[in-house]
Amino acid sequence: MEANLIFYVLNTAISVIVALVGLRFLLQLAQANFYNPISQGINRFTAPMTAVFSSLPTIGTFNVGILVAAIVIQAVGAGVCLLLLGGMPGIAQLIVWSILSVFGVMINLVFYALLGMIILSWLAPGASHPGAELLYQLSEPFLAPFRKIVPDLGGLDLSPILLFVVINLLEAMLIRSPARSMGMSQTVAQFFVGIS
Repeated sequence: MEANLIFYVLNTAISVIVALVGLRFLLQLAQANFYNPISQGINRFTAPMTAVFSSLPTIGTFNVGILVAAIVIQAVGAGVCLLLLGGMPGIAQLIVWSILSVFGVMINLVFYALLGMIILSWLAPGASHPGAELLYQLSEPFLAPFRKIVPDLGGLDLSPILLFVVINLLEAMLIRSPARSMGMSQTVAQFFVGIS
């Protein structure tokens, strides 16, 4: 019972940290307002974990250091959990699973940001809350290419539906399927937040 509680707490902590570091990466990638109070809080919380990798290059808005930090945190956290359970995959397999997991987390973050933006557009259109601003800024760069494809239907925006389909296809083809084909069981997948 106590061992299950320890694993649950450890796994939850790792999941939250990886999600916050992934969110920091996506906010920078989307060029979200750095001075937004929520963005500032995320940056302050994740700064100690990403500082080690700050010497890695940033290509445009693509911060390699933050991405590597998320992968390393996921690999170390999942590795500790698996080691405590008595089974440890090879280092290469752990790293590949961690890369898949981090990309899965980012896909999920975009999915939930898009969902939040859609709900806010119905309930509070034009909301000026810092959270609403971040949801819009995070999802808009991913929606923009689909808005060029889907014709304007007089106030009805169908581009989120197309993005939802693409997100589900990406998740199935690029995250879950490779993880399963590389021998990841359901028990192991619970330690990789973006895959389970």
